[in-house]
Amino acid sequence: MIAFRPDNIDVMVAVRLVRFARNALLAATLKLDDAGYACAALDDLYADCAGLVADWAGRKPKSVPDHIVRAAVEYRRQHGRSY
Repeated sequence: MIAFRPDNIDVMVAVRLVRFARNALLAATLKLDDAGYACAALDDLYADCAGLVADWAGRKPKSVPDHIVRAAVEYRRQHGRSY
């Protein structure tokens, strides 16, 4: 069993709140998208929250997502461009 100290509980609460913020930011982004709007600042806030959650969970966010890399490679292939 893990012994909880007050500072550990505070950290756990902070992590939970950041996760909640991440989910709320994603929901807001999706609602705006459904209404036909886009907000770059909101997208950046969501990305920052997601990065914090990933970092605290021991995962390092990739600088460029794999699907973007695959799409870029395919685009260059289709248009006859090389690296």
